[in-house]
Amino acid sequence: MVRPTIFTLALLLLVAQVATAGQSFRPASLAPELGIDQLSRSVAIEKFDRELLGSTYQSVVIGQIDVYDRFPYLEAHYFQVVSDPKWNRLVFGETDRGLDAYSGEGQPFGALDEPRGLATDAGGRLYVADSGNDRVLVFETSNEFDQLRLTPVYAIEGLSRPFDVAVSDAGTPFELGDDLLYVANTGANEVRRYELAAGGAELSFAVGELGSGDLHFAGPMAIAVGREDGVNNGDVFVADAHNQRMVRLIDRDGQLDWVGGLPHDLGVVTGLESDHWGNLYAAAPQSNRLQKFTSELLPIAELSDGVRRPRSFHIPMVTTTDHRDNTRTRAGHGGGMLLEEWGDDSGLRLLDLGVEVGDLRVSPTGDLAANFSLSDHARVSAEIFDGTGRLVARHDAGRLAAGEQQLSFSDENFLSDLPAGNYQMNLRAESTYAHGDRDDMQIEFAMSENRSASLPAQVMLGRAHPNPFNPSTTLSFSIPTGPTRDFSLRIYDVRGRMVRELDSGQIDAGQHERVWNGLDDRGSSVASGIYHYRLEVGGESFSNKMVLVK
Repeated sequence: MVRPTIFTLALLLLVAQVATAGQSFRPASLAPELGIDQLSRSVAIEKFDRELLGSTYQSVVIGQIDVYDRFPYLEAHYFQVVSDPKWNRLVFGETDRGLDAYSGEGQPFGALDEPRGLATDAGGRLYVADSGNDRVLVFETSNEFDQLRLTPVYAIEGLSRPFDVAVSDAGTPFELGDDLLYVANTGANEVRRYELAAGGAELSFAVGELGSGDLHFAGPMAIAVGREDGVNNGDVFVADAHNQRMVRLIDRDGQLDWVGGLPHDLGVVTGLESDHWGNLYAAAPQSNRLQKFTSELLPIAELSDGVRRPRSFHIPMVTTTDHRDNTRTRAGHGGGMLLEEWGDDSGLRLLDLGVEVGDLRVSPTGDLAANFSLSDHARVSAEIFDGTGRLVARHDAGRLAAGEQQLSFSDENFLSDLPAGNYQMNLRAESTYAHGDRDDMQIEFAMSENRSASLPAQVMLGRAHPNPFNPSTTLSFSIPTGPTRDFSLRIYDVRGRMVRELDSGQIDAGQHERVWNGLDDRGSSVASGIYHYRLEVGGESFSNKMVLVK
């Protein structure tokens, strides 16, 4: 056992992230209290007087959160496992509890030989591509006194230098009896499909032989399964090393159908990973790049600055069990661990996953529309302002997928008529991950024809304008056609205390504006800070926030 170590302090940052401006890959400090941004050989020697690892190849996290109705109310365990093919062992441990190592010597499986690819399932089983021994090993994992225990279950023999493994829940995360294992059987230039059971795995299909065309591989070195909203969807992605392409397969009717391949310029890809939404990440040590793709294999983001021979990138999928109602959920985190070549200045780093808006364009003719790209799934909204800064249109598009998108405005999105003239569109993308990352982009455009507006079909609350503001800001909202309704518009501070009631009573359908001059109900100026404004109409409540800067 190796103690102490900060190796798994990384997991703390995966559940306590801070919102910042949009960025696809945002570096996060590994151990800020120690001034450590990454764990490398030189850091390990300096802090712990040992190298810790001979090399790094791949990493997974076995995560479990338990929620109770009494103390301790919430327990969270995050165990990280790293394969070390140089020293022929697995290194594992939990946050600030140190590391253990498993070499297999004296154990039922025998000694490991160049362990590489790793995978885990919702039940906590660990799958290891024991490459030098031409097999895949399966372990049950359990924790006792905050320590992870690996119990050998069975071995899948008869392989040829398997470099990677991936597990699919077959669309049912907590029904383990239908799980599937995919093996990048590198030495045989094939991908194998196994049906998993409690005590063994049955080979059900294999695809591939040496070559460069369809149904052929030349060194399949990395493999990943696709996802939709945290659940596997049948997609299987393979990094075909010497053919320099990404291959997409679909698991259909018990076999792997070949969909096609996408050439790339990444060089050899040693690690593939999919996130909660099914976006794909490729770690390419030869080109020093971490490339992100949509599930259709379209490139959408890249990290290359400062990257040193990345081996793999892992996004934890964590199971939460609520013992109050016996429900379970499984979700991907909004951050991941980048394993680089183990050296004096490289090793383990943390990256938060953010969202970026790109290539924003407006089509003002016909149906007004915004075209843009997203680097990740996001909740998207757009507002249009006229030359005086008045809000004239708003559209909440809801959640959109990564890639090229279009947001079209319909009549109900307009708060007023749009005469010919110049306008500005503000488009906002808010990350679907818990850390609240967002990106905003603005573009100016001209309307060549008058546009008439009709009332929206539902209550709409616009953003404060200007925001931030000093000394006053305008709050815009619209009430749909219908009878007069009860309403109120109030200002609250960040502690939830009401600061000012701007208006209340009865209100008719139409477009409305109210100005807040930064005064409270007593007529005193309020301090700089964040304030929330809440519109209540006929039993419905809508809120947004604004910032007063003095």
